[in-house]
Amino acid sequence: MPVAPDALTVTIPREEDAADEPESVAVWPLVETALDRIDADPSTRDAAEAALEQGDGCVVLANFLNSEAKRVHEMDYRFKVPLVVLAAEQAREDDTATSVYDPDEGCVYFETDVSQFSFHVYKDWTVDWPRVADEVQEDYEWSGEENQTWALDWLMEFLEVPTDQYMVD
Repeated sequence: MPVAPDALTVTIPREEDAADEPESVAVWPLVETALDRIDADPSTRDAAEAALEQGDGCVVLANFLNSEAKRVHEMDYRFKVPLVVLAAEQAREDDTATSVYDPDEGCVYFETDVSQFSFHVYKDWTVDWPRVADEVQEDYEWSGEENQTWALDWLMEFLEVPTDQYMVD
Protein backbone atom coordinates (compact mmCIF):
# COMPACT_ATOMS: atom_id res chain seq x y z
CA MET A 1 0.00 0.00 0.00
CA PRO A 2 1.48 3.37 -1.00
CA VAL A 3 2.42 5.88 1.68
CA ALA A 4 0.32 9.06 1.77
CA PRO A 5 2.32 11.98 0.35
CA ASP A 6 2.06 13.97 3.56
CA ALA A 7 3.56 11.03 5.48
CA LEU A 8 6.71 10.76 3.31
CA THR A 9 9.84 11.71 5.18
CA VAL A 10 13.51 11.38 4.40
CA THR A 11 16.64 11.65 6.50
CA ILE A 12 19.30 13.58 4.66
CA PRO A 13 22.77 12.18 5.35
CA ARG A 14 25.19 14.89 6.42
CA GLU A 15 28.94 15.12 5.93
CA GLU A 16 31.00 14.20 8.95
CA ASP A 17 31.96 17.79 9.79
CA ALA A 18 28.49 19.25 9.28
CA ALA A 19 27.17 21.29 12.18
CA ASP A 20 23.67 19.89 11.87
CA GLU A 21 22.77 16.35 12.79
CA PRO A 22 20.65 14.43 10.29
CA GLU A 23 16.96 14.78 10.93
CA SER A 24 13.82 13.53 9.29
CA VAL A 25 12.31 15.96 6.78
CA ALA A 26 8.71 15.85 5.51
CA VAL A 27 8.91 15.99 1.69
CA TRP A 28 5.34 16.82 0.65
CA PRO A 29 5.03 20.21 2.41
CA LEU A 30 8.17 21.40 0.59
CA VAL A 31 6.90 20.09 -2.76
CA GLU A 32 3.50 21.65 -2.06
CA THR A 33 5.13 25.04 -1.39
CA ALA A 34 6.94 24.82 -4.73
CA LEU A 35 3.68 23.83 -6.47
CA ASP A 36 2.00 26.84 -4.86
CA ARG A 37 4.81 29.09 -6.08
CA ILE A 38 4.30 27.95 -9.70
CA ASP A 39 0.51 28.12 -9.31
CA ALA A 40 0.08 24.45 -10.25
CA ASP A 41 -3.40 23.33 -11.28
CA PRO A 42 -5.23 20.44 -9.53
CA SER A 43 -4.26 17.79 -12.11
CA THR A 44 -0.58 18.75 -11.84
CA ARG A 45 -0.83 18.47 -8.05
CA ASP A 46 -2.46 15.04 -8.40
CA ALA A 47 0.32 13.95 -10.76
CA ALA A 48 2.92 15.21 -8.28
CA GLU A 49 1.34 13.12 -5.51
CA ALA A 50 1.26 10.05 -7.76
CA ALA A 51 4.88 10.58 -8.84
CA LEU A 52 6.06 10.51 -5.21
CA GLU A 53 5.16 6.82 -5.06
CA GLN A 54 8.11 5.80 -7.27
CA GLY A 55 11.79 6.61 -7.46
CA ASP A 56 11.68 7.68 -11.10
CA GLY A 57 8.54 9.67 -10.30
CA CYS A 58 10.43 11.68 -7.69
CA VAL A 59 13.13 12.33 -10.30
CA VAL A 60 10.56 13.48 -12.87
CA LEU A 61 8.82 15.67 -10.27
CA ALA A 62 12.11 17.33 -9.27
CA ASN A 63 12.87 17.93 -12.96
CA PHE A 64 9.42 19.44 -13.47
CA LEU A 65 9.75 21.78 -10.50
CA ASN A 66 13.24 22.86 -11.62
CA SER A 67 11.98 23.56 -15.13
CA GLU A 68 9.00 25.58 -13.85
CA ALA A 69 11.29 27.63 -11.63
CA LYS A 70 12.58 29.38 -14.72
CA ARG A 71 9.22 31.10 -15.25
CA VAL A 72 8.67 32.30 -11.68
CA HIS A 73 10.82 34.96 -10.08
CA GLU A 74 11.40 33.54 -6.63
CA MET A 75 11.19 29.77 -6.56
CA ASP A 76 11.30 28.04 -3.20
CA TYR A 77 14.01 25.39 -3.76
CA ARG A 78 13.74 23.79 -0.33
CA PHE A 79 12.11 20.79 -2.08
CA LYS A 80 15.24 19.95 -4.06
CA VAL A 81 17.53 18.16 -1.59
CA PRO A 82 14.81 16.12 0.16
CA LEU A 83 13.24 15.16 -3.19
CA VAL A 84 16.59 14.11 -4.71
CA VAL A 85 17.43 12.06 -1.60
CA LEU A 86 13.96 10.46 -1.63
CA ALA A 87 14.32 9.72 -5.35
CA ALA A 88 17.62 7.91 -4.78
CA GLU A 89 16.21 5.89 -1.86
CA GLN A 90 13.00 4.91 -3.62
CA ALA A 91 14.76 4.15 -6.90
CA ARG A 92 17.00 1.68 -5.09
CA GLU A 93 13.92 -0.01 -3.65
CA ASP A 94 11.80 -0.12 -6.83
CA ASP A 95 14.67 -0.28 -9.36
CA THR A 96 13.29 2.57 -11.50
CA ALA A 97 16.43 4.73 -11.68
CA THR A 98 20.14 4.72 -10.99
CA SER A 99 21.77 7.68 -9.26
CA VAL A 100 25.34 8.80 -9.89
CA TYR A 101 27.15 11.56 -8.03
CA ASP A 102 29.92 13.41 -9.85
CA PRO A 103 31.92 15.34 -7.22
CA ASP A 104 33.81 17.35 -9.85
CA GLU A 105 30.58 18.65 -11.39
CA GLY A 106 28.76 18.87 -8.06
CA CYS A 107 25.84 17.07 -9.65
CA VAL A 108 23.61 14.08 -8.98
CA TYR A 109 22.52 12.36 -12.18
CA PHE A 110 19.65 9.93 -12.55
CA GLU A 111 19.30 7.42 -15.34
CA THR A 112 15.67 6.36 -15.86
CA ASP A 113 13.85 4.55 -18.64
CA VAL A 114 12.62 7.95 -19.87
CA SER A 115 15.81 10.01 -19.90
CA GLN A 116 18.84 11.15 -17.93
CA PHE A 117 18.28 13.93 -15.41
CA SER A 118 20.78 16.15 -13.64
CA PHE A 119 20.54 18.10 -10.41
CA HIS A 120 23.30 20.50 -9.43
CA VAL A 121 23.89 20.10 -5.73
CA TYR A 122 27.30 21.73 -5.28
CA LYS A 123 25.78 24.47 -3.11
CA ASP A 124 24.30 21.88 -0.77
CA TRP A 125 27.72 21.18 0.73
CA THR A 126 26.67 19.67 4.08
CA VAL A 127 24.91 16.74 2.39
CA ASP A 128 26.94 13.54 2.10
CA TRP A 129 26.13 13.02 -1.59
CA PRO A 130 28.31 9.91 -2.00
CA ARG A 131 26.07 8.20 0.60
CA VAL A 132 22.95 9.36 -1.26
CA ALA A 133 23.91 8.12 -4.74
CA ASP A 134 24.20 4.55 -5.95
CA GLU A 135 27.68 5.29 -7.24
CA VAL A 136 30.27 8.05 -7.37
CA GLN A 137 31.87 8.72 -10.72
CA GLU A 138 34.13 11.59 -11.67
CA ASP A 139 33.68 12.91 -15.21
CA TYR A 140 30.31 11.20 -15.58
CA GLU A 141 29.21 11.29 -19.22
CA TRP A 142 25.79 12.87 -19.33
CA SER A 143 23.91 13.04 -22.60
CA GLY A 144 23.02 16.68 -21.93
CA GLU A 145 19.58 16.18 -23.44
CA GLU A 146 17.20 19.10 -23.00
CA ASN A 147 14.46 17.59 -20.86
CA GLN A 148 12.54 20.65 -19.71
CA THR A 149 10.33 20.61 -22.80
CA TRP A 150 8.80 17.30 -21.77
CA ALA A 151 8.77 17.88 -18.01
CA LEU A 152 4.98 18.25 -17.68
CA ASP A 153 4.26 15.37 -20.07
CA TRP A 154 6.53 13.03 -18.11
CA LEU A 155 4.97 14.12 -14.83
CA MET A 156 1.43 13.58 -16.11
CA GLU A 157 2.29 10.01 -17.12
CA PHE A 158 2.29 9.15 -13.40
CA LEU A 159 -1.35 10.24 -13.28
CA GLU A 160 -2.13 8.36 -16.48
CA VAL A 161 -4.06 11.29 -17.94
CA PRO A 162 -4.17 11.67 -21.75
CA THR A 163 -2.24 14.71 -22.98
CA ASP A 164 -5.29 16.39 -24.51
CA GLN A 165 -6.99 16.46 -21.10
CA TYR A 166 -4.41 18.72 -19.48
CA MET A 167 -3.07 20.69 -22.44
CA VAL A 168 -4.41 24.23 -22.80
CA ASP A 169 -4.49 26.12 -26.09
